[in-house]
Amino acid sequence: MNVSIGTRIFHVAILGAFLALALYFPYLWFGVTPFHTDVVVSAAEIERLKVGADTTDYYAEELPARSEEELTSQAEAFQWCRFCHTLEADGDHRVGPNLNRIFGQPIAVVSNFPYSDAFMEFQQPGVVWTPELMKEFIAAPHEMVPGNRMRYPPMIGYEMSEEKDNMIVEHLLRKTN
Repeated sequence: MNVSIGTRIFHVAILGAFLALALYFPYLWFGVTPFHTDVVVSAAEIERLKVGADTTDYYAEELPARSEEELTSQAEAFQWCRFCHTLEADGDHRVGPNLNRIFGQPIAVVSNFPYSDAFMEFQQPGVVWTPELMKEFIAAPHEMVPGNRMRYPPMIGYEMSEEKDNMIVEHLLRKTN
């Protein structure tokens, strides 16, 4: 079988285009970056960012008693979030940062996570994650932090509501304590 050099070049170009698309698509669609960072935010920097912030220990507050059914509903509301976030202490980062004990922490300080430029610009002294701020962010992430990479709400199969936002935040408080 004789294949011309032009045909071979064409086939290599097509394969190259598919490979480039396969490598770029996760970033384009999900905001996934193929890079890891060794940036560790120092305790001094975190304290500097906390100056003037509400210093409530949200994890010391008693959460309302919930039935098993309500706890299951909270976990189901968080189901989409688990694709990108982990909650366990020392949990790995996925597409999004680990959210263990996020409440009371300044914006964009989880070590070794490559935050978007939008989140780094949103970071400012005196602003920490509170349950209220998290609900506001979940309700409209791209209005609150324009240009961030979070893909929420999911494009299909998920109906947003204030009730779900509340369940997600309470689930975060329960599971990251």
